[in-house]
Amino acid sequence: MVIVVARVAPGMDSPTLLVIGHDTTPETVQVQAGTLASWARDRGVTLIPAVAGTELPAPTEVDAIAVLGSVEGAWNDAVPWLADEIAYLQRALDAGTPILGICFGGQLLARVLGGSANPADGRNENGFRTITSFCDAIDDGPWMEFHFDSFTAPPTSEVLARSERCDQAFRQGANVGVQFHPEITPAEFEIWAGRWAGTALEASFPDLGISTDALRAEVAERAESSRVRSWRLFDEFGRTAGLVPADLGVHA
Repeated sequence: MVIVVARVAPGMDSPTLLVIGHDTTPETVQVQAGTLASWARDRGVTLIPAVAGTELPAPTEVDAIAVLGSVEGAWNDAVPWLADEIAYLQRALDAGTPILGICFGGQLLARVLGGSANPADGRNENGFRTITSFCDAIDDGPWMEFHFDSFTAPPTSEVLARSERCDQAFRQGANVGVQFHPEITPAEFEIWAGRWAGTALEASFPDLGISTDALRAEVAERAESSRVRSWRLFDEFGRTAGLVPADLGVHA
């Protein structure tokens, strides 16, 4: 494990975590950050919400970066803001600013670090699924999955978890990418549901074996257990990234 000495960005009284959302607003990003936002509040980390395609603080001005999900493909260079986000993450890596990538964010981090992001081609996973974990910070789940793309972990990284269909988590230095959604909360789910309501995506749900109502109920039922397990993952990232003390004990 790589341990980064705790640091605080210039001008800040506490460690800062820049959270990048996509095609949204900074206010919505705070909701989409889900349990990552509640973890940050509990751990004394200042969360800075931002939106891809807008002006972002220099990577050296924040202590760590989290990249959230997107309806776009991390492999699709036709996405207007993608090249700028790739360049930004590369600058962050060059500066030694740790990155946590979630779903699309994990796919993009894998790509920037030398792995790949690809359409899932039938390997999509939707709803709560179990995985096979190879580390203490991530258990076998079930974790919330909702992706139609996937990643192959960088060849120089440590694979932390896999499913039958794809890599689920990796770590390279202080950087961590995950395919699933550890941050899911009922409030975040309602943003998802509002976006797919009445669309072709929702019409495809019967073929995927899911429904909005069933997912909503399961997200609510698993909300507390998901929070506890996600905080364990965020604690591990936070210790390695220097956001929290290296000897921080995991607690609910």
